[in-house]
Amino acid sequence: MFTVLAVLLLHVPLIVSKKDATLFDENDDVIVFKEDSYEKGLYSGDKAHVFLLYSSYCGHCQRFAPSYKQFAADIKKWFDIVDVTGVDCVYDTPVCRKFDVRGYPTVRFIGVTTNTSDIGTSWNPDSRSVEGLIDWTISMLYEMKNIPAGWGFLQEVTEAEAKAWRAKPGKATVKVIIVVDEVRTGRITCLDLQLSSVRYTYTTSNAALALGVKAPGLIAFSKNGKITHVPNIEQKPEVLDKEIKKILRLHQNQDSNDDGDDGDNEGKDYKVDYVDTSLQYKLFELDLQSAVNNAFYTEVALKAQHTSNDLDNLKGFIKTVLKCGSWTLDYRRQLAHVKKQLESRDSLSSGDWSKILESANAKGFPRNSTFVGCKGSQPTYRGYSCSLWLLFHTMLSTCYQANPPPQDVLKTIHGYINSYFTCSYCREHFLQMAEDMNLLGIRQPEQAILGLWEAHNKVNKRLSSDPHDPYFPKVQYPPVGQCGDCQSSDGTFNRSHVLSFLLQHYRRVRTPFGNIRIKKGRRNRNKNRD
Repeated sequence: MFTVLAVLLLHVPLIVSKKDATLFDENDDVIVFKEDSYEKGLYSGDKAHVFLLYSSYCGHCQRFAPSYKQFAADIKKWFDIVDVTGVDCVYDTPVCRKFDVRGYPTVRFIGVTTNTSDIGTSWNPDSRSVEGLIDWTISMLYEMKNIPAGWGFLQEVTEAEAKAWRAKPGKATVKVIIVVDEVRTGRITCLDLQLSSVRYTYTTSNAALALGVKAPGLIAFSKNGKITHVPNIEQKPEVLDKEIKKILRLHQNQDSNDDGDDGDNEGKDYKVDYVDTSLQYKLFELDLQSAVNNAFYTEVALKAQHTSNDLDNLKGFIKTVLKCGSWTLDYRRQLAHVKKQLESRDSLSSGDWSKILESANAKGFPRNSTFVGCKGSQPTYRGYSCSLWLLFHTMLSTCYQANPPPQDVLKTIHGYINSYFTCSYCREHFLQMAEDMNLLGIRQPEQAILGLWEAHNKVNKRLSSDPHDPYFPKVQYPPVGQCGDCQSSDGTFNRSHVLSFLLQHYRRVRTPFGNIRIKKGRRNRNKNRD
């Protein structure tokens, strides 16, 4: 079956269980908040936070997660002043809606505050590298306006301070000034030490000029009025750290600087006793329902206010899902209820949508998702993205020779991705691919079905080198084992045979009661003999 769409302590025990944490677990240096714990954590008023808002089903989030874990490990010395945190929007959508998340992954910096309305500052990099995230975090920490008492190391030495301390060294409120060529080196050293008696400046600053220093090194002040200049020290934080500690011991003014043993906190792989791969090429209604449920509860629900274009795309999507999906009678009635509640609206807010879902839920519309054919070997694999692809393919095949025709269904899919798909990287890639392939220009139903099939294979090929479920490798679909006539020996596909296979495969849906076979819009329920 097609897999993911491209479509990413003092740490206190606010972390969720390994089963629910998905991209992060207790072996990582990342605190994962829940809806009932994030305010207590983020707005405690004693720490800053780097806060990742992500979806465990988002392929880009999955690729970014190892970098975020490495980032947390690299700044472990700073955990007394900044925590590395996150929230999974699949499970805690209201939190992500409050933070006005427009796509995943979203990284915010929240300074030391008790203001629960503060949604922080976004990280908007050209590339999501660990070093880039560290540099951004450093900048955010040093730009905080209201820093707690004792956090003087977050302030660069000013020219006025330098002049005063040189005139009266015994009155200096610092013990050591780091003079560096690169600001980054001085800031990292101060953050590693976290001593109010250690500050930094850079060689071309007015402060360095006031101190009479033109080369990098260390300047130490003692209570007896002595000033010591230690030049020609290698400009690396770990080297500066050791030299500063020597100076502090020498002046008998050593602060508490025992960083302790960080230990080996290497993450452990999630253990899988047995993975059933026999179901991956079978189509289950529970997977299709799970795609709709996740779309409604974790993606559509994320928008605070829907534009008129969003609302049109949502109405079109629900109408098409209802007409072109393969549903048992109860689920069809529940979808129809959602459609009826929405169709008369000319505006929609998150509150309006929540009420519609609550009303549907009262009539039996499910909230939870159950993956069968799309179940991965770990919670982060396959799942929603797999089921969403299945839903798209099923809708195209079900409405072959029906209304709306597949080419219109393809436009509806494009509209949903454009308005609601929350993996921003995946969305942009899909939309660009659709433009390159002219998917919206397709006029024939057969070409629409083959167009999405070809697009999905392009995605699988691109993602085959990315981390993915080892039990479900990304292959060009359909494999020879599923359709012997679809591929030649050199791997070239016979599009005519592929079309016949897709129409047959995606029009046979397994339900808890048997199979649904769809022929020209008619449904016949037969016993499942597989």
